[in-house]
Amino acid sequence: MLRPVHVLVLSCLALAPLAGGAFAAQASSDKSDDAAKKAALAEAISTCDRGASVPLDPEAKAPPVQYGELFPLDMNLSKLKDLADKCQAAMLGAPREKRLTLQWLRVEVALDQPGLTWLIPQIKPLADGGSPEANFLLYEFYSVHRRDSADAGAPSVTREMALDALQKAGAAGHLTALMTLLRQYNEGPLLRRDARKLVEAAQHIIDAPVQGQSPGEWDSQVRKDMPLLIAQTTLEKDGFTGDEQQKAFHAVEADSQAGTNDLVRSALAYITALRLGRGTPQDAAKARQLLEARAGHDDYAIPMLADMLAKGEGGPADGKRAIAMLRVATKNVAEAGLMLAGLLLDGKFVGRQPRAAVQLFNASWDLDACIRLAGSLLDYDGVQVDYPDLLVERLSDGADAGEPGAALALARLELSDNQQFKNENRARAMLKPLADAGDRDALWLYASTQYANLDSTSYRPSRRDGGLSDDDLKTLIDEGEGKKEPQAYLLHAKLLRRGLVYPQDDVRATAMLINAANLGSVEAMVLLGDAYDNGLGIDKNPRERLHAWREAARLGSLKARGKLADAFTFDSFDRLMTLREGITNRIALYNDGIGRMGAGVFGGDAGIELSGLFSGPASSAGTAAVAAAVMDAFREAPAGLDEENLVSVGKALPDEIRIAIETTLKSEGFYAGEPKGYFGPDARKALAAWVDAKGPLTDAPSPQTAVGTQQAAPASDMLAGEILDRVRDKVFTQAQAAKTDKQKQAAIKQLDMLARYGDLPSRWALVRNYHQARVVRAVVTPDEVTRYALDILVSKPDGVDKAEFEFIFDLTQIAQDRKSRAVGNATLQAIRDDPRLQDPLTLGAIMGQFAFAPEACDSVLTAARKAGVDGVGEDGCDEQRRTALIAFAKDKGATGIDATARKAAAEEIKTLDAQTAK
Repeated sequence: MLRPVHVLVLSCLALAPLAGGAFAAQASSDKSDDAAKKAALAEAISTCDRGASVPLDPEAKAPPVQYGELFPLDMNLSKLKDLADKCQAAMLGAPREKRLTLQWLRVEVALDQPGLTWLIPQIKPLADGGSPEANFLLYEFYSVHRRDSADAGAPSVTREMALDALQKAGAAGHLTALMTLLRQYNEGPLLRRDARKLVEAAQHIIDAPVQGQSPGEWDSQVRKDMPLLIAQTTLEKDGFTGDEQQKAFHAVEADSQAGTNDLVRSALAYITALRLGRGTPQDAAKARQLLEARAGHDDYAIPMLADMLAKGEGGPADGKRAIAMLRVATKNVAEAGLMLAGLLLDGKFVGRQPRAAVQLFNASWDLDACIRLAGSLLDYDGVQVDYPDLLVERLSDGADAGEPGAALALARLELSDNQQFKNENRARAMLKPLADAGDRDALWLYASTQYANLDSTSYRPSRRDGGLSDDDLKTLIDEGEGKKEPQAYLLHAKLLRRGLVYPQDDVRATAMLINAANLGSVEAMVLLGDAYDNGLGIDKNPRERLHAWREAARLGSLKARGKLADAFTFDSFDRLMTLREGITNRIALYNDGIGRMGAGVFGGDAGIELSGLFSGPASSAGTAAVAAAVMDAFREAPAGLDEENLVSVGKALPDEIRIAIETTLKSEGFYAGEPKGYFGPDARKALAAWVDAKGPLTDAPSPQTAVGTQQAAPASDMLAGEILDRVRDKVFTQAQAAKTDKQKQAAIKQLDMLARYGDLPSRWALVRNYHQARVVRAVVTPDEVTRYALDILVSKPDGVDKAEFEFIFDLTQIAQDRKSRAVGNATLQAIRDDPRLQDPLTLGAIMGQFAFAPEACDSVLTAARKAGVDGVGEDGCDEQRRTALIAFAKDKGATGIDATARKAAAEEIKTLDAQTAK
């Protein structure tokens, strides 16, 4: 484009007089040319005035053209280019008409051609002079070009300059500027969202001065829409008084009844008020009824109705229907996609589907969705998103605007291992001002990145330039530990582990991890589990390792879930884990793409990544139980039902597992074929239908009740802990001092009393000595020692060694005494009374010991037949019989024998303690 000065020079050359004798003849021609030029100039001025007249310009000669109206409806920018040329010609031809310069500038900004930067020096003086339009143009230029790389030496508009200019334009009553402020206060990202400021901007639009000679239809409609927008915002957003809400409710009620304005908006605002009780008594049932009536023809009613269905507001909960409605509405209503993403990530109704949720969040430009997306990508760092730069831009804008959570969300994402976003230097630059302003979370993140590669096991940590000195880090950690901040202990532990800032000390590092974990740090729990696993500064302890990882997994750590799944394969000896942890969760993580080796290495092949999963400890549970755990993995992670993934997983399953899955599907009416383990299309469809019918898995048992943990202490209202400890100490002392059979028998009776109450040390003392001491067998019955031993085998208390061998010796002694029938009865009773024994993996491992003792399995078979257990054949210990015993126990419930014995023993212990006290 030619600069104005160039055009003026050319114009001067064109007007230079001709020499010679043609002067007289030229005079007539000049008059004709002058007339043509004047006509062309007049036409250019008229066109520019009609096409680009500036609102609020007192010198305007035509009705105002709002900035958005500059753009042709068909977006044919050649028309805008023609208008720019006319306005430039008008401006150059009539330099005294100052309005034409501003009209040309606004058309050029709208046209947005290369070199636009060089017009800023012409716009800024007009803005400084108070022109609302020029101020808006400065903002508009920044809004479009804020992410562009600045040309060296070129004029620019800063963020502060642009937002100040926008506020000035709005304060002057510039309607387009006010509408821009309205959107920014509602959606961001350049200004922090603020419902009250949104209402103020809407009121300013109503009160704005007349925009020109004759305001257009857009002007009138915008002003007309504002009262309803104010009322709608007051009812739907937090932070307004009861009086304001009541006034707003009356406004939307009147509008919805009259139907004179936007009926959809007023109706939904009215329903929101009923739902939340704003400006009117709360009536969720009526709100839901009204939404049901609108849902068939108004997609914008669906998100609110779906939310009420999912939460059970105003009627019964129906999450699956909510999800089905949202899937349809997502095509037209952005809010529906966000709500659907939340439900899929929550997994309450259809199982967690993180990949689908991530894609839905990523499709939205909503800032809250971006913050949630960033959080999801921290967990699912293997998930890729389209256009990651747009997410960074949105969060960066939100951070600049002071939106809560935006800066931290982006910083955490850029500090993570997600390669689409990893940018530690930019994250630290973002965290520093937040830390300086007193944000403790930002400060701890900033401090934890002072040393690069602090968490790496492959690279040596190195100190970054600037930031906190080592003395600053020590001071911060001391202060944080004084305030009991978990981040302080966690950072202290990491520095101690690597010998940075402090001398290297694994013992102190692990102690700090314990402190951080006790204060709720999930990361510390994972690292503490690693310490117990590897013996870093503390003795190796498989039980404590699992306790730490289980708690972290319960709090949402996918890393901990992965560690639990990996540990299952090596749990053949301790047998502390469950099928859900080892089989279900491992396949669920694979279904969601967590921990896969990657398509670039092995193509995500399930046969490689799930190899070894079905041997080892899993074999104790039996085929049917393992198959059930596999099926549950698809309830946990239904994304695995994708055809390609399901085929791959199916090929990785042993033949007998596929047959068992098809057998279950057939028995429950989902599969019509013969269970041969082919796992073809019909079987895969049947599995998907089964998953849909069953719904998601319920939460796993807490670590305190999971199989493999110690038996929970008897209820405190039965017996105080100090009484139990006092009596146990006395009884054990007497037992060790006993010399005669009478003294020994008296001590054993008291040990049996403690054992009946549930005291594990007493139970172990009796189990360990039963087969080798006649005096023990004279007091403790075969059914009692069987129950005690089963409890020991499940609880696996510390200090107990080779309990399985002692149990086998006890069972052998019982057989020699011809009392094996008691073993079967006690075993059946124990399975009914102890839910831990109803786990197939646990029961399978324990009854595997029965096979080494004479008559033990036969005694179980006899007891089962006598009790009427279905499915009992010729062996009391095989998988079919164990499955039948578990089903029988769950159906019949507890016998109450153990509870009754505990209650009676508690009274005996109290009596003994009281007698001793005298």
